[in-house]
Amino acid sequence: MTETATDTVLQRKAHAQRKARGGGAWSLPRALGRALSIAADALWGLAFLQTTRADHTMSADKALSRLDSDDLLVVLGHETGLCGLVAFSRDIVTGLIDVQTLGRVTQFPADARAYTATDAAMTAPLVDAALPRFASMVSTQPDMAHLKTYRFGALVEDVATAGLALEAETYRVTEFDVSLAQDMRKGRVVFLFPEPAKTDELSDDSHPGKHEAVLKLAPVRMQAVLARIHIPLDRAQALRPGDVVPLSSSVTTSASLVLAGGHTVARGKLGHMNGFRAIRIGDEAQTLHRPDPVVPTPAPEQPPEAAQTMPVPMGTDLQAFDLDGALELGGADGGTSLPVSPDPVTS
Repeated sequence: MTETATDTVLQRKAHAQRKARGGGAWSLPRALGRALSIAADALWGLAFLQTTRADHTMSADKALSRLDSDDLLVVLGHETGLCGLVAFSRDIVTGLIDVQTLGRVTQFPADARAYTATDAAMTAPLVDAALPRFASMVSTQPDMAHLKTYRFGALVEDVATAGLALEAETYRVTEFDVSLAQDMRKGRVVFLFPEPAKTDELSDDSHPGKHEAVLKLAPVRMQAVLARIHIPLDRAQALRPGDVVPLSSSVTTSASLVLAGGHTVARGKLGHMNGFRAIRIGDEAQTLHRPDPVVPTPAPEQPPEAAQTMPVPMGTDLQAFDLDGALELGGADGGTSLPVSPDPVTS
């Protein structure tokens, strides 16, 4: 009875732990380490014990800095073309060679010779047996779908050459401390898997910004620009009551909505609606209006003396220029409508 109660308690604890970890989902280090241990035992009856030292996502340069110059580097091929990498320390490589050539792991001193393609090939059985099992363990997890179909590739001479093969921006770096055959050989194994590129969520209009609600309530000053006038400063300073400034006849029928910084928001036709000034938005109106061409009227014949003393209204000798005048929209003007007149406007 006691054993049954104990089993029930343990089952509840195990179930609670699996639920806290996401329904018993495999983490990358746990699945990869387990796959390596099973593969080594199935191939050679080798005790392959691993402890996770580090598991981080970092840039390619930082990932390469985690490798040792004395590691054996093997590229991991993938159907997408983005390569991974696995690094074995010299003692682990020596232990794998021992178990395949001598049938057991020895403690003979490891030599410091340069690695060859044969040395890399001695790690291929472990890699090709472990990676498919690892992929099967994480196959139900969408965030690890990119880790499938990795396989043994080829030997890489050094870290600099490995950097040429790694084309992704970020890599998942998983580092193990490994013990072979009850501590007969100790070393480390490092895996580098490229991380898939993340989509830019900010470009999706369906996801509102963090401060969108507050910014929509911010007041914006907007003006209805009827026309723009560009004249020299000295002439503008010389303007007096009674001077005539020519404007286009379409000034009173069209306008542009302009923000305080000068950005044109929309264009339309000026009018009135329900007793208020109004603008019907549309692209048929022009932003700027040129003054109507003035047809000179023949002057009556006069003696030269009289012609020299005749006053000339300011503006008759003005060239055609762009117009600028601002009218702020509001409801204070009541229901009066704007006059439409082609005649010059007198200030």
